[in-house]
Amino acid sequence: MLSQRLIRQRPRFVTVTRVHRHPLPRPRFSSTEAKVKQTSSPSAVSAGVASFAAGLGAGWALYRNGTNDKKEAASPAAAQSPLVTSSVTTTSKTTTSTTPDLNELGISDKIAYTTPPTSEDVTRQLNEHAFTVRGAPGGVGRYDGAQLASNSPCEDAFLHGSFSSPFGATTTTSTSTTATATTNGSEDGGKWMAWAVFDGHCGWQLSNLLQTQLMPFVRRSLADAAAAAAPAGNNEEVSEEEAVHQALKNSFTTLDDALVKSATAIIESDLPFPEKARRLEPAYAGACALLTLFDPQSRKLHVASTGDCRAVLGQKTADGKWVATALSEDCTGATPSEIARIKAQFPDEPDVVQGGRVWGLQPSRTFGDGMWKWTAELKKNLRYHFNGLSLPSQTRYKNYKDGPYVTAEPLVTTTQIPDPKERPSFLILATDGLWDTMSSEAAVDLVGRWYDRQQKGASVVEPAEEQTKDFGPTILGWKRRCEYDERKATFRDDNAAVHLMRNGLGGADEEMVRGALAFRYPNSRDIRDDITIQVVFFGPNR
Repeated sequence: MLSQRLIRQRPRFVTVTRVHRHPLPRPRFSSTEAKVKQTSSPSAVSAGVASFAAGLGAGWALYRNGTNDKKEAASPAAAQSPLVTSSVTTTSKTTTSTTPDLNELGISDKIAYTTPPTSEDVTRQLNEHAFTVRGAPGGVGRYDGAQLASNSPCEDAFLHGSFSSPFGATTTTSTSTTATATTNGSEDGGKWMAWAVFDGHCGWQLSNLLQTQLMPFVRRSLADAAAAAAPAGNNEEVSEEEAVHQALKNSFTTLDDALVKSATAIIESDLPFPEKARRLEPAYAGACALLTLFDPQSRKLHVASTGDCRAVLGQKTADGKWVATALSEDCTGATPSEIARIKAQFPDEPDVVQGGRVWGLQPSRTFGDGMWKWTAELKKNLRYHFNGLSLPSQTRYKNYKDGPYVTAEPLVTTTQIPDPKERPSFLILATDGLWDTMSSEAAVDLVGRWYDRQQKGASVVEPAEEQTKDFGPTILGWKRRCEYDERKATFRDDNAAVHLMRNGLGGADEEMVRGALAFRYPNSRDIRDDITIQVVFFGPNR
């Protein structure tokens, strides 16, 4: 299965120098072408996500530390099953205390199937990893987030939080703008906000790593950029923007080089084999990354993007309509500008981009994906001796040479966010699991209408009000994947990210949404991807 799809994860709110983490795909590669938990403050978020973090703790410990010698509590299902023994695990032995009594399974000639999700189950599942944060640093009124897995484990990841301004707090006078260094970021003017989503493929390892490792690299590059920035003057804003752009590009490529270009040094080192394996593992996987940074003082939003995660800005016009503005461009083998770039880089390899893929890989800018960046000799060594992936397919892509064919250098944009008194606006950033189901314009329309209802104090629509509608037969499979249908738009969720997610799965068509969640991994992968969404509502500076 791995050779047929290049596939693509946790919450905790932290301040100043740390970010809020949420570890929690449409095929990326094909060799055959084929809680409702709402919080009102950052501190409440930390408590609200504790149960989720605990649930993933064992797996995270295994990945991060390589060992897990803590006792694990049996799940409720395991505790009730007669097939699960009660045992005590120590570092030296496992002692079984009871023999399962298979009589408890009964006698039957009928199959007892598990029940499909009810409407209440759907709402619980969509809200399982949902959150709302209010009281963020100036310029942000509130932001919502949610995540729904299709892969097991989920290969998406995301983060959000505040960090110290790399350029210090700024104060404006009638004649000049002055940057003042801050040491603790205690004032809102000394903090920036960050939101990011990561879409992993060939495993969750790299997206999981990025949620903790990317921001430290970004902050290091921003600090270097601030130190080298031109002194205050007429061109300060221009130089600062350019410095941020270069810092984002440097941080992305520096981190990726540390992962990918270290492979030879790792395998030739004196490290124990397990240590080598763990250091190589993230580069075997890949991840698309979308990072947004917001400076409340200048109200500038910087967006760095690799792959096909997407950021879009929704703004309300004078006539009351919501319009969508793209803040990122999909970086895939189907994007004309990316096709031209790659073909110009490899003029003697006419087959490098075919069918919207780069030697079978859908995204054209990614972290990791060492098999598209390493030489043939290194890949052979890794495959033979370090369990490297057999990608790209040597049988199908016979003209593949050495590359590197993809890069982690992001496309970077900067957008001025208007004062909400003049023009209300919001940011949607999401992995392609959402964009597979709807367009950017549809997403902005859905959130805009949701926002207008919230502002008017309109109550949510109860499911009973929509159950009389006839949406026709439910079909999910090769003929139809999960998708948004304007006729089925529903407004029953208090979380904007959950609102988008539900509508992407079928909206008011209850049978469609229940059917989408009835299929579990791996079957779910044919109709829906991992979905991770954050929606940021910009407010006035405080």
